[in-house]
Amino acid sequence: MLPKQKIGNDKKAIQCLVLSCFICVAVFLLTIPLPRSDGHLTGSDGLSYYAITQSMILDQDLDFTNDYKWLGVSQGLTAIGVPANPFAIGTALLWIPFFLVAHLVSVLLNLIGFQLPLNGTGYIYEAGVCLATIIYASLGFILAYRTIRKTSVGDSFNSWCGTIAMWWATPAIYYIIAEPSMSHGLTVFTLALFMSVWYPPSPNRSIRDWVKIGLATGLVALVRWQDGIIALIPLVEICWWMYQRKLTIVCGAYRIFIFVTTLVIAFLPQMLMWKAVYGVFLTIPQGSDFLVWDQPQIIQTLFSTRHGLISWHPIFLLAILGLIPLWKKDKVFALVIIFMFVGELYVNSAVCRWWADDAFGGRRFTSLVPLFAVSLASLLTMEKMQKWIIVCIVILIIWNGLSLFQYRLGFVSMSAALTLREMTVDRVLIPLEVFGKFLSWVALRL
Repeated sequence: MLPKQKIGNDKKAIQCLVLSCFICVAVFLLTIPLPRSDGHLTGSDGLSYYAITQSMILDQDLDFTNDYKWLGVSQGLTAIGVPANPFAIGTALLWIPFFLVAHLVSVLLNLIGFQLPLNGTGYIYEAGVCLATIIYASLGFILAYRTIRKTSVGDSFNSWCGTIAMWWATPAIYYIIAEPSMSHGLTVFTLALFMSVWYPPSPNRSIRDWVKIGLATGLVALVRWQDGIIALIPLVEICWWMYQRKLTIVCGAYRIFIFVTTLVIAFLPQMLMWKAVYGVFLTIPQGSDFLVWDQPQIIQTLFSTRHGLISWHPIFLLAILGLIPLWKKDKVFALVIIFMFVGELYVNSAVCRWWADDAFGGRRFTSLVPLFAVSLASLLTMEKMQKWIIVCIVILIIWNGLSLFQYRLGFVSMSAALTLREMTVDRVLIPLEVFGKFLSWVALRL
């Protein structure tokens, strides 16, 4: 942590957040030369997201037959006879500018004598979209910081601490530097963007403001469908202003119409993709048994050693405690965080595979990181406890880093439940394990 006097204003705080972005970029670039079994920088679900971008730009269609062949993806056929793709289109859309730059670079390099593929495969293309995720996520944290500063939570130091802690002590950091081809890093950006355009609530918003909120909400849903529950917040806000007689029924209804219309327009690319792939405009691509609404596994989703949110990332417990002082300072924001947390918890725990298969902790909760940065910053306003809270944050950042190394380097299972020893003693000993592996590697080459 930097001392308080060195984060004395917003400019320095944002510079430190930009530095954090550069660190993430550097770590990612340094890992590119490492051997990969499949020869791809994109991986897991990221291959399917990538196939959408690749197909839209190079083939101008949503038939992923050739894309899956090049990427080594196996998907069954849908009812209309085309390869399935059960993933959201938003990530692929946000990647497009970076994919185009990568394509241009590949074309130019071919013109000067290099022989590089121009079909969307290869490290240049894949590095481009991975860097896109890192940049978007970093912008999300900067937007989150700026939103915190608009609240009554505290000074630039508290805001910076809350932001940087949620960056480095949560699953966000893993899906920014280790698996940036997943959608989770981008949810940091989309939720932070929504916060930025929505807060503070006001009955005096212009129609243009409601268009912005509708578009931001649609983008949130485009990247991760379950995050679309955030659409209820603007709707409830409008109804509240009408109840308070600060908006007439006519004005309120018109604002609801504008908001819903722009949201639907923003979400239209996903509906068109579903139509092209599944033959219908609205569907649950994973199947009707993907969600078991009457049997949510709430306790396991929070505390299980199999990717439980709090057991893997205790920083969320601090952030939840921060809702207490936040309630006293800004009840509206506290209610928004509580609603989103409870809503996401219910949806994520109702998924039939609530542990999210291969996952670095509670990966499906990554979108909540910008919101909880606010409550964590609020916790830091408790001056008598601030030093101890900062000490806890530092420890939890280190703990999350050890967990990341333990998980990424294969010292523990990526999908199964961990033992208590693996989550405690073995994690502490990870530096020694890594050093031992390094010595063995050196010895084999002497």
